[in-house]
Amino acid sequence: MSNKNFQYHLSNFLTKEMPANRNNSYNTISSYATAFKLFLEYMEKEKKIKPNKVNLSDITRDNIINFLNWMEENKHIQVHSRNVRLAAIRSFVNYLQCEDVEHIFEYQKILSIKNKKSPSNEVMWISKEQMKRLLNSPSSDTKDGFKDKVLLTVLYDSGARVDELIHMKLIDIHLEKPASIKIKGKGNKIRVVPIMGNTVELLKKYIKENDLKKRQFKDHPYLFQNRSGNPYTRAGIAYIINKYVEIVNSKDNTNITVNMHPHVFRHSKAVHLLESGIELIYIRDFLGHSSVKTTEIYAKVCTQNKIDALEKVYENASEISEKDWTSNKNLMDWLANLAK
Repeated sequence: MSNKNFQYHLSNFLTKEMPANRNNSYNTISSYATAFKLFLEYMEKEKKIKPNKVNLSDITRDNIINFLNWMEENKHIQVHSRNVRLAAIRSFVNYLQCEDVEHIFEYQKILSIKNKKSPSNEVMWISKEQMKRLLNSPSSDTKDGFKDKVLLTVLYDSGARVDELIHMKLIDIHLEKPASIKIKGKGNKIRVVPIMGNTVELLKKYIKENDLKKRQFKDHPYLFQNRSGNPYTRAGIAYIINKYVEIVNSKDNTNITVNMHPHVFRHSKAVHLLESGIELIYIRDFLGHSSVKTTEIYAKVCTQNKIDALEKVYENASEISEKDWTSNKNLMDWLANLAK
């Protein structure tokens, strides 16, 4: 199969399939283009194959796995970034299955590559846009869907640990200005965290529709209870989260590649607060950390975010060409422009 076929399919995938058929955002397309730019760099440096000489037959499971390992070893990327690049390759290969049946067996082997698990000390979090889509995924048209929406919103907005959310009671909720939630944390330490307008309105509606004020001292002391009338378990909360992660990823290709669990909401809230300019000492109190040293792990995450943001601003200062790869002899140049 000729080299042109690989270029054609990659171009068609990034410029037609993703924006038109999958309705992917510009940021997603840019991220995918960056992934393939890195893959072609790997092929040139490690396999001695020039970018414009890469063939569809070179898209193999072994090459993809070696490429992912190469990024960790030579580009020093984190596991999260590795999994993001793998998601881009999976998406392209899934598209190729219908376009290039000759290599379908190899493509299926690539699709079987699993995400790499992150070390326990790595901060797992998702972006503000990903969190927004996740929180908006439950349907408010059903009782269970609306409860899930409120539960996930409170989990994020309060920065609560999963046990703190499970044992949160109605008497802990203060919805008059300034609205807040009283949380009993580790060592029975009490902290009061503010909650914002949209969360307040959701809670007011949820409390009213479920008549919780009358029931709180009888059969419904906890803010959230399962269908059996008991407090949720950790597994129950995790199930709700991952149910909506699957929905979001299948609908709009949000590509949440993080292994989602309740604590990711807490990590994400901390990172988003720091990105918004909130000082570490206030985030420490918000999260209920005993020492600001514990909170400093988020500063390391945001430092890398700022570097990435500065690089994007620098690159985006130049105009973006919408020309197809066929007008550019260098595939790497075309991907670089698309990745801006």
